[in-house]
Order: sequence, then structure tokens, then C-alpha cells
Amino acid sequence: MMIKLILLALLVLLLLVFVRGLVLLALLVLLACLAYAVLRTLMLLPTAAKNAQQPAADDVRARVYGEKLSAMVRMETVSSRFDPDREKFRAFQESLAPLFPHVFESCQAHHPGDGLVLHLKAENPKGEPILLMSHHDVVEAQGNWTHAPFSGDIDETGRVWGRGTVDTKGSLMCELQALEELLASGWKPEKDVYITSSCTEEWSGPCAPAIVEFLKARGVRLGMLLDEGGMILSEPVGGVKGRYAMVGVLEKGYGDVRFVAKGRGGHASAPKKHSPLPRLGALMQDIEKHPPFKAQISGTVREMFTRLAPNASFPLKLVFSNLWLFGPLLKKAMPAISPAAAAMMQTTCAFTTAKGSEGLNVLPTSAYVTANLRFIHHQPNEESLAILEKLAKKHDLEMEIITQEHPCPVVDYKAAPFQLLEEVAAEVYPGYGVVPYVMTGGTDAKYYGDICAHCLRFAPIEIDEQQYGSIHSVDENLFASALVPAVDFYKEILRRYCERR
Repeated sequence: MMIKLILLALLVLLLLVFVRGLVLLALLVLLACLAYAVLRTLMLLPTAAKNAQQPAADDVRARVYGEKLSAMVRMETVSSRFDPDREKFRAFQESLAPLFPHVFESCQAHHPGDGLVLHLKAENPKGEPILLMSHHDVVEAQGNWTHAPFSGDIDETGRVWGRGTVDTKGSLMCELQALEELLASGWKPEKDVYITSSCTEEWSGPCAPAIVEFLKARGVRLGMLLDEGGMILSEPVGGVKGRYAMVGVLEKGYGDVRFVAKGRGGHASAPKKHSPLPRLGALMQDIEKHPPFKAQISGTVREMFTRLAPNASFPLKLVFSNLWLFGPLLKKAMPAISPAAAAMMQTTCAFTTAKGSEGLNVLPTSAYVTANLRFIHHQPNEESLAILEKLAKKHDLEMEIITQEHPCPVVDYKAAPFQLLEEVAAEVYPGYGVVPYVMTGGTDAKYYGDICAHCLRFAPIEIDEQQYGSIHSVDENLFASALVPAVDFYKEILRRYCERR
């Protein structure tokens, strides 16, 4: 018996030594990985984007462009799914002809879905057409504005004020002005050129789909498309210094759902447990505190972090440049660092509207909340909706799907159209970084997937933090000086694309 106890004690001792050895080995491996990661980070030098300067302003051109944008802003073009009248959009389109006479003299104009399609035909087309697109409808302009929202005021600093300056009459003006200047110089494209602008983008209305159907009917297959999306930003992610052209190459899907809770109702003076509103509240808290969707670092997000890493603060640089080690940590920490970047890695669910009882002292027999969803590619509609339906049943709720759109095809940032964009950006905006990223919002480009494999979401206009925050908010404005290089960018894109075989 004693021998057995001694043997057992020796076995336990050997096991402890072995386990301690494994722990020590694991610690040594971890330290080696950390040392390697730190070394890689220290060797990563800042890029030119960190200290890049804005292109020199051309005051004469800035004034001309600013006045044109001002005239476009003064045309009120608020769109709503509840207003079928399109007269103001037709009036806006007609107002463009005097501003861009060469464009409207040289292009065929069409109006599918009450939108605008301008077609510049090449004499002997050699390759697929290019399309520059935007939208001229805008959201409502509520709140207290420094300058009236449809004044088009230009202040002493050169800011053009008004709804639509950033989203997106500014880019539309630049697209039209670029073609205007090329045509005025006698330019003859070797490929067809299209410029389109829709009037129902702000509520995902029928205009852009009608334009796409019009192009399909004519047998158009596009080689490259540029729509709104990313712009030129300083510090696009907190802690990353420098100027960057943020180019959307991946657009998430869209959905709206309604969660319904039913109960017996009754007088509020004698409340029952598990009534409709608390159950809805429990669901919302459950989803907000414990997001049910899987975060994943896609190839696009990985490339974004790789390109931003050199100019990041050391902690972020350490993480961004060593995703092989810190990827799992980043997925957990990103919501605190940048909610926008976190949304690029997973499906999101945001609660937007709610309704309960009509009476202040009445328990509802039925109550609901709605949620807006943005579906990620690795966990698209069916899977994400199934997760939510399971949670709804957990809280004794019903789930109704109001609308849904699937994620768009991912654009290859290694393909020729993206490389052309990089090439032109390097010339017009020397030193600026060009970064592919995930669009968390929606654009009209989502409708063009059947006729174009290279739908790039990028407006080449530099905006500051206040201007970025003014989108769909008060005091929307744009520096007229920022329009000058944007026009040059579009001119070079058109010239080089249409001259390449």
C-alpha cells in the first residue's frame, strides 16, 4: 500500500512539473510573440499622409465653383416618400443647363424615374463606359442653422452654407464642372461617359432603380462607377493622424424589423408582471449589452487597418500592424475605440421607433419597437434575422420583417479601377493615403451591381470634423476651396479612363 502511495505521489509530482513546464513554455511563446510584434511595430515608419498638406487654393476657381454650388443649394430639393410631386426636381435639373452649357449641349439628357442621365457618346467607343453619379435630393433641414439652410450663403472664410453642400450637390457640381471644362477644351473621349443624379436617394426610392433599368435596356455595361460614399478626412479613426481618401468598396445590406409584444392590457394602477413594454425593454437591453452578431475582420477591414497603421498612435499601431496576434482583442475593443469602425466588422441593430398605449394610465394590449439593421457579408440577412427571431421568442415577442436588402458585391481594391483612383489621387492630393473601407450607410450604387463590377463609393472632397457631423444635421457647409482639387480629380479620372485600352 505504501509503495502505491509513493508511486502516486511521484506521478502527481511529475504531472505538476510537466504542467508548470507547459505554462512556462506558453509564457515564453507569448513573450516571444509580443517581442516580435513590438519589433515589427517599431520598424513601421510613418507615411507621407501623416504630414500631407492640402493642395494650394486657387481663389479664382474657388469663387466660381462656390457660386455654382450656391445656386444649386438655393433650389430646395427635399425628398420624401410621402410626397409624390417631382416638379421641384425637374426644375432643379433644368437649372443646371445654364451653369454647365457645354455639358448640356454635348450630352443626351434622359429622365428615367424623374432623375437625370447625361450621356456623352464617343465617336468610336473602345471599351466599357464610365459613370459618375450623385443625387440631388436632400433630407429635411430642421433645427437652428447659422445660415438659412437653402440660402447658399458664402461667408468670408469661403464656406458655402446649405443643405446638400456635402450630401451631395457638392460632388454633383464637381462632376459636371469637370466634364464642362474637358468639353470646353475640345476633349473627345474614346469611351462613353455617363453622369447620373437621382432624386429619391435619401429614402431608397424608385429613381435610381429606374435609371439602372434604363441603362440595362440600352445594353450598358459599365467598366467603372464613382458614387458618393467616403470622402477625404483627417484622422478617420481616433488616434490615426494624417489625410486619407476613404474609398467604400463594400456596402452592407439593409433591413427594418418590428418587434411586437402583446398582453391583456388593463389599468395602470394595478400593473401586471411581464407586460408588453418591459418585455420589449428587456430585448433591447439584451441586444445592446450582449450584441448577438459575430464580429469578423474581413479582407477589406484588414487592408484598411494595414494602411492606417503607420500613422497611428503606438498602441493602435501595435494592434493594427499585428492583427495575427491582436485580432481577437481588437474585435472586442473596437466599439470603444470607434463605433463606426466596429460597425464595419458585424451586423448592427439600432432601435429607432416605438409605440405603446394611447393612454397615459392604460397598459397596452400591444406594443412595438422597430430596429434598423445593416447586414454584414459574413453573416447576411437570413442568419442575422434568425438570431434576432430566436431572441424575440426568448422574450415572448413576435418579429415582423418590414424590408430587407442584401449586402452588395465586394469591389476588388486590387483591380484596375481602384488602382486608377489611387494613381489620380496621388497626383491631385500628393501624399494623401488612399484607404478601402466598409460603407456602413447606403448609397444608390447598390442598385448597379448587375451592370458594374467596380462600384467605388468616393467623393474626392476634403471635409473637416464639423462638416462631416453636419451631414443630415444642422449647419451643413463646404469650403469652396475644397471643390477645386475635386474637379481636377474627376477630370483626370475621366481623361485617363477614357484614354486607356
